[in-house]
Amino acid sequence: MRAIDLACAGAFVFWACAPADQNGGASGGPPQTHALTIHSGGNGSGTVRSADPAFECNAQCVQNLAASANVRLTAVPASGSTFVGWQGDCSGTAGCALTMDVDRDVTANFSTLPPPPGTARIEVVPIGKGSGRVTSTPAGIDCPAVCTMSVAAGTGISLTVVPDASSRFVGWGGACSGGGGCSFTANGDQTTWVNFDLNAPPPQSCSGIAPPDEVSMQKFVHAQDRSYYTCHPGLGDAYGTLAFPRVFNDPNSHGSMFEFVTTANVRLSDEYGSSEGPRPQQQPNGLVLYGDRGHLYPVQDAVLIRSWGMSGNSAGDAALRAQNFSGAADPGGGVLLAGDLSISTAASAALSHSAAMYSGGGTAPVLRWGPNALASSGTVFGAGVDLVGRTLVITDGRPTFGKGTISAQWFERDGRSVTGEFLLLSGFSAGESTWFETSPLIGSGLAVRRMDYTYSQIGTYHAQALVLVASGQPSVQPAPAWMVARPDTRLQIVRGGRAYAVLPYGAKGVACAQRIEVVAPDGSSCGARDYPIAAGNCDTHQLSVGADGTVMQLLPDALETTDPIMFTHTCTWRWWSAALK
Repeated sequence: MRAIDLACAGAFVFWACAPADQNGGASGGPPQTHALTIHSGGNGSGTVRSADPAFECNAQCVQNLAASANVRLTAVPASGSTFVGWQGDCSGTAGCALTMDVDRDVTANFSTLPPPPGTARIEVVPIGKGSGRVTSTPAGIDCPAVCTMSVAAGTGISLTVVPDASSRFVGWGGACSGGGGCSFTANGDQTTWVNFDLNAPPPQSCSGIAPPDEVSMQKFVHAQDRSYYTCHPGLGDAYGTLAFPRVFNDPNSHGSMFEFVTTANVRLSDEYGSSEGPRPQQQPNGLVLYGDRGHLYPVQDAVLIRSWGMSGNSAGDAALRAQNFSGAADPGGGVLLAGDLSISTAASAALSHSAAMYSGGGTAPVLRWGPNALASSGTVFGAGVDLVGRTLVITDGRPTFGKGTISAQWFERDGRSVTGEFLLLSGFSAGESTWFETSPLIGSGLAVRRMDYTYSQIGTYHAQALVLVASGQPSVQPAPAWMVARPDTRLQIVRGGRAYAVLPYGAKGVACAQRIEVVAPDGSSCGARDYPIAAGNCDTHQLSVGADGTVMQLLPDALETTDPIMFTHTCTWRWWSAALK
């Protein structure tokens, strides 16, 4: 009886076998399988292995393989034996590669060779689909370059395995077994095989992540109104409400205004912001700002917090005193302040070196926690809040860690301190005006970037990614190369929390077009879209993205309409609704 029939008879549990016709073939067409018969010959012993399909034979065996399958056989000698060559459908001493277009028959010959007196031969044989490196102690094996060595009988041998980046270590065989370490005594010849397999292919980094959608541009123009003001980049909440700020620099008008418009280009309101130096913060619902309380307010260190809802109506105010402070938005809603604070606006109230969190857009600002004392006595240089609501306060580290250091501290979402002061950066040297900003990382934690402003280039900011900080942990690692390679930009989470948008800051005398690149969490670029403004070069403003994924672009001042007598001008904001949703 043919070997193929025996194989079929023993495998009926797993697949159905076609009945043989009178000529010995399967009815209904050419055979679907061919038999591979493997023999072991010589006075030694060993094993024949295949990685794909996976099987091994210690003596004679028959494998029923798919027609035209490609198989590669490896001969692995047992301890005290060596492989001396193939016979049959393979020859030589290398691996045996076969195509199963017909039945095949091979023999692996093993021989026992006595070692020189008092020595033992050590051999490492790699198997499997993957790859890696094996080294020995004492030195001698560095496989796959050098896979054999001779040692004095009785020598203790240790093998160390390091898989390649594309592979994983599966385990040992022969002189060692399992997936741990490999140590043995060379009382005679020893063969150890090491099994590497390929890593499972990772999911495609950009799967389900696209560059900004191609959607229709809309725009809103604030007409000249006989007052002097500067226009600022837009903000947007998760409900499609956009806020377009203007700050007055007019002897007859003081404070700031916020034009609220929907992404469908419905004007909601034009709201007064009081603050002459507002720091508006994007919120899930509406908008919140912090800044000075306005023109000639009696207490000059008084700080205003004002909130609006998604309808563009004011939700209320709060006030406090603050010096040498920094602020940041809570992505879940709220605004953090850290520095020298007092929740009382009385001039006699003492300031404490602390942090405090207020509720944000959509509701009246209310103190959620704090002021809670900072562990560092250094000046606050920046702050941030990650996606799980934990706060990082960045301070001058010199009082604790010495010259050229920056330190930080984490607070829990309820205001409890979860770390003491820890070292964030060393070797730091400030520029003309230097501070730190943060971007929430997907999942949790913050990316910290250095910000520099040069007074010789008014309106120009420079940014450089520095470090990543694990949420709630004094754990700092350098920013990955893909972040460092994108200076003068900031990151914003988009595409439902699956990707980052790389957003440019404003720049002077650059090509009059802006680009948003979308990047996967591992740094893979998933595409980009350009937002052209005009031909030639111009002075651009910061490009922004709302919480709903709307891309917003403020036109350069030089492209606005200017009154030649009053020197007032329009403000034009353009947007692409939910392009990064």
